[in-house]
Amino acid sequence: MERGKQNRMSMLRTFLLSPFGFFVQFVAAALILVFHLEYQGAFVFLGIFCAVLCVSDNICASTLPFLLACVFLAKCGNSYDVFMPYWWVIIFPFGALLYHLVKFRKPIQRGKAFWGIFAASVAVTIGGLGTITAKEYFAGGALFHVAALGFGMLLAYVILYTYIEAPKGQNMITFFSNMMFTLGLFAAFMVAHHYLVFLPAVLEKREILAFQWRNNVSSILMLCLPFPFFLALKNPWKLLAGLAIFAAMLLTGSRGALLFGTIEFVMCIIYLLWADKKRRIAYAIIVVIAIGVLALLFRDLILLIKPTIIRLITLLFSTETEARVALYARAIEDFKNHPIFGVGLGYMGNRDVHPSKDFALCWYHNAPLQVLASLGLVGVAAYLLQMIARVRIFLKTRSAFHGALFIAFLGIEMMSLVNPGVFAPLPYLLLVTIFLVIAEKTQVEKSAPQAAVPLAKELENQT
Repeated sequence: MERGKQNRMSMLRTFLLSPFGFFVQFVAAALILVFHLEYQGAFVFLGIFCAVLCVSDNICASTLPFLLACVFLAKCGNSYDVFMPYWWVIIFPFGALLYHLVKFRKPIQRGKAFWGIFAASVAVTIGGLGTITAKEYFAGGALFHVAALGFGMLLAYVILYTYIEAPKGQNMITFFSNMMFTLGLFAAFMVAHHYLVFLPAVLEKREILAFQWRNNVSSILMLCLPFPFFLALKNPWKLLAGLAIFAAMLLTGSRGALLFGTIEFVMCIIYLLWADKKRRIAYAIIVVIAIGVLALLFRDLILLIKPTIIRLITLLFSTETEARVALYARAIEDFKNHPIFGVGLGYMGNRDVHPSKDFALCWYHNAPLQVLASLGLVGVAAYLLQMIARVRIFLKTRSAFHGALFIAFLGIEMMSLVNPGVFAPLPYLLLVTIFLVIAEKTQVEKSAPQAAVPLAKELENQT
């Protein structure tokens, strides 16, 4: 009987980490969207997340349910008042995580990104020193972000680096790419479903829908976009998923997605041609077909994205009507007044320009300016150190997979130029942290014999 129980547990663990397991989770999340049960679905997926942490010996199994929930919860907007009465529920995921760490404990490890994250953690924690008031610093939203962006993320990095491992019988590279592939398709499905719900209005007005969660879902799509291109190196038809994700990006109406998503898409095309010279003709045919379809729909597409283009031009050149432009100017002013430690992440002195939502910070909507104004020169030095460490990790191994990771990282960094981006700890900064761990875990050391031909070896070794 004990052996039978162990076999069933082994089958469950294998299922959770398999492509079929990913598909089942995708369907569950899709049903939540179709029946408009996002709030209820949050608790369902919270239960799944906790259960997976308790039964699976691989922490990777909990990643997809967590990320799927983050994506469909983006539709809920300013839901602080809805979830706050259930604040006590947070006990369960922390309890499940603690149980997992104890039950499946391993010797603590740290990777090469540790000191960069440590430096950023110090800068975040002391940001605003001598300037920010105690009321602002210890406000609930500010305290959460300081902890999550600082030493909380450092702790997350150490836990992930210690516990992330390849599923039994699977290649970590293929496993992680399939997970991001699934997440990207779900985010694209969410956009498509939204259009289907409001299809009559779209057909009548011939305009892209304006919805509150466009920047959030666009950020997820940009994080996922390179992985269909990587998987297309073995199966060219998966390139179609990459095209679908890019199309969904444009349909969000996000200016950041229109500008930076297009840049990232071009990078993915160049990457594809660089990584697999043998199939360039096949890729070229698929791209030509896609361009042909776009040409046939060109007039309708231009009409659809015209409002987004106009709003993008407003962002780039307006000096009065765009709140972001005013925030950028205010960031420079705040830095000049407090150059060493900045004004702190919890500083609320700019709410007159852009009133922030409950539990949210008063963002500058630009990561470099956020560092400059909120953390001062100390923050600039810390984040520069962190950025150098990140880039070195992503570029250390010249492989197709690490190239995809690096493009995804550049995508979210570009999106962070016009949005909070990586200053939102969940899920964006956490995903960047996971990228770093995966990059380090899958690196090919330069001294290894196969390092001279990593692209060929990588394609051969995919399972």
